[in-house]
Parts: sequence; structure tokens; C-alpha cells
Amino acid sequence: MLTAIVGGLLAIAGGFAAAWLQLRTTRRARMNAIIAEKKVKANAEAYQYIKEIERSLVQRSGEETLLLMADRDGWMSANRLFLPGAFPEKWASLRITLQWLVGRPPEGPKGPDHQHDLRVKALRLAKDALHEIYDDMGIEESAYPPSRN
Repeated sequence: MLTAIVGGLLAIAGGFAAAWLQLRTTRRARMNAIIAEKKVKANAEAYQYIKEIERSLVQRSGEETLLLMADRDGWMSANRLFLPGAFPEKWASLRITLQWLVGRPPEGPKGPDHQHDLRVKALRLAKDALHEIYDDMGIEESAYPPSRN
């Protein structure tokens, strides 16, 4: 009789352990799926925003481009965890470069091509940010042009 009770208790404990493990595995899989969905959405939006900034750098003034970036600050804060590793740093560098372009440059000598050089640097940073997105999404390097450093 005692062995039947112990066996029953062990069967109940084993059932609880199996259910707990299955629940834990299911939760982890669901969490990973949600994170993957958010990463894809954040990467798609980041791609769209960087392309807008890139076009603005070519077609508009530095002030307009900086305002465009400032409009995306809330988005950047909300999606920082889901963006590729170095993307936030590229974004911050691009923003600083645009601030220098519109009139708050770092100390040092400024040549006649200073504005042009800053605009080219900003375009290169935008391309580098795009490369971060491509790499995070697993798009092969041959599918996009290499960055000029």
C-alpha cells in the first residue's frame, strides 16, 4: 500500500514537473517569436528612416535633415533594444555630424570644403547604418554596395 502511495505521489510530482517545463519552454518560444517580430519591424522602420535621411541629405538643407532626425528621436528610444548592435551609435554619430553641419562644428580649422566634407561624412554614416540593418537581417554583402570609408 505504501509503495502505491509513494508511486502515486512521484507520478503527480513528475506530471507537475513536466507541465512546468513545457510551460516554461512555450513561454520562452513565444517571447523569442515576439522579439523576432519586433526586430523585423524595427529594422524595416530603421531602413525607411535612414533612406529618408539619406535623401534629405542630398536634396534638402542640413537644418531640414536635422529636424527630420529629431522627429524620429521618440521612435529611436522606443526601439533601441530591437535595433542592430551598432545602429544606435551610427544614428548618434549621424546626428552629431548634422549638428556640426548646421552650425555647431567642433573646434579646429575649417577649410572651404568643410560643409561638403561633413555632408559626405553624414552620407557615409547613413550607409553604414544601412549596412548594420542588412547584416542584422542576414542579407548577403553582395546584395548591397560596399561602404566607402
